[in-house]
Amino acid sequence: MARMEIISGVERRRRWSKEAKLAILAEADQPGVRIGDVARRHDIYPAQIRLWRKTLSHLDVSASFLPVHLVNEISLGQMPAAGGGPVLIKIQLRNGRSLKVPADIERKTLSSLIACVEAA
Repeated sequence: MARMEIISGVERRRRWSKEAKLAILAEADQPGVRIGDVARRHDIYPAQIRLWRKTLSHLDVSASFLPVHLVNEISLGQMPAAGGGPVLIKIQLRNGRSLKVPADIERKTLSSLIACVEAA
């Protein structure tokens, strides 16, 4: 005999706390994780996660310290001549993407670039 479930009454919208939304967004932002998989685990649509990401992005703008790894240590005697090419810095972002920018880039420009690359 087949089992049948009858839902009576009006189905209501679920309310998610800000902490729950941020936890789901953090799970979806892990490298290699697909938004669709996270959405299925939490029984929501992937578009809902994208909407939360857009509306709650202002909450994640606090400054944080991240580890810095020097790739090549250069002593002062080995510094490139001033006439050489620009010194580039490689910045690894949380979403797995990276940026190579000149060392003398303006802070405002750098923050705009990071925001664009993280949002894409």
